[in-house]
Amino acid sequence: MTKKKVSTGTHVLGTIQTKQIKKLQSLSQVKKHISKAIKQNGFHELGSFYYQFPGGKGFTGVICLSESHVAIHTWPELGLLTLDVYICNYSKDNSKGCKKVFEEIAKFFEPEKIKVKIIKR
Repeated sequence: MTKKKVSTGTHVLGTIQTKQIKKLQSLSQVKKHISKAIKQNGFHELGSFYYQFPGGKGFTGVICLSESHVAIHTWPELGLLTLDVYICNYSKDNSKGCKKVFEEIAKFFEPEKIKVKIIKR
């Protein structure tokens, strides 16, 4: 007997290049934008941890969701950020919402170039 493969979620990984250096340094603005994107797409933020590197060197953040997580890391000196959005729920297909959260966060940074990898889990 073969078992049916169950998809447990969608994982969107991206590397974004931008000239918006101030946005790569602006932790308070980004935190608000990420929380808004999560909530508007029907997901539930459980808590977060952010760290602002000294001297405007960027920040890192991890947001825990009841559906999984969002992670972001910025390098203003390189005009670069990485963004990781994973939404899981074996009883419901959240792939559209996952992609939408990624797109809304990415759009905030006014990207020049985006490399994206989507993994179905």
